[in-house]
Amino acid sequence: MEFRDLRYFIDLVESESYHATAQKNQVTQPAISAMVKRLEEECGVQLVFKKSSRSSLVITPAGQVLYKRAKKLVKEENSIKIEVKRANAKNFRLGYSELAGKAWLAPVITHLNQGRMLANIETKEEPSHLLEQHLREGRFDVIVFSRLSDEPLPGIKTTTLQRYQYVLAVAEDSPLAKLDEIRIAQIKDTPLIMRHKRFLSRISLERLFAKTGFQPAKKLIVDNIDASLQLVQRGMGVTYLMDIAVQTIPGIKAIPLVASQRSYCYSSMGIRENFMPNEIQKQYLNILQQHQDLD
Repeated sequence: MEFRDLRYFIDLVESESYHATAQKNQVTQPAISAMVKRLEEECGVQLVFKKSSRSSLVITPAGQVLYKRAKKLVKEENSIKIEVKRANAKNFRLGYSELAGKAWLAPVITHLNQGRMLANIETKEEPSHLLEQHLREGRFDVIVFSRLSDEPLPGIKTTTLQRYQYVLAVAEDSPLAKLDEIRIAQIKDTPLIMRHKRFLSRISLERLFAKTGFQPAKKLIVDNIDASLQLVQRGMGVTYLMDIAVQTIPGIKAIPLVASQRSYCYSSMGIRENFMPNEIQKQYLNILQQHQDLD
């Protein structure tokens, strides 16, 4: 039983099409038919069939079992390739998100500099959702990222570093700045500056809209946090961000939402579950783990 056949079989089950499977893998349809025949001969049972040439592909119970086991095997194969490739590496790759890294990266870099270890570390800033994907793909050894829940993530060992609260950032001279806390409906006449849908603050905000039924009458989509805060400083509206992004920003006040509408974001360190660090990578991991406590 070859991994190539298992990968083809997974694609066949998911697409339910010999043609689509052949196109995806850049092979002929007879090659996919031959794959099915080989697997059925090896397993001694029928895996898939069609009642007629025009009917949908039917996956037998045996085919479903093979599909589920094959998914696990192919995932493990990919994991082995990633870890073997990283085993001989003489560098350490650290990914971090904009705000999670902001509070954490400086003391780590200082520590590494004191130990003359900066030459072998590569750092890169990316959005949190990309960091998770790229960690699983082996592009990073460790990530520091933000997420909306502290629930476990498949394939990633996580350590929560800090919890941050989402707040409304308002101009200090705004009437809203006099409030100790706020309901989202109280900004109905104020432009709301939001980030694009791929960002966690926007995901959190959309959940709040769904929960409360509120929709802003006026909204402005801005990608950059600094640009959002500059617009707030100029009285162009309010924005929804983690409290850490608003701290020490002149001319802006962070107003927490009422308890029933509050949402939190967790800054976390993530490591692949199957990561087997070599001696060089262990040195970096030890330093990172010394800086897990942000308090």
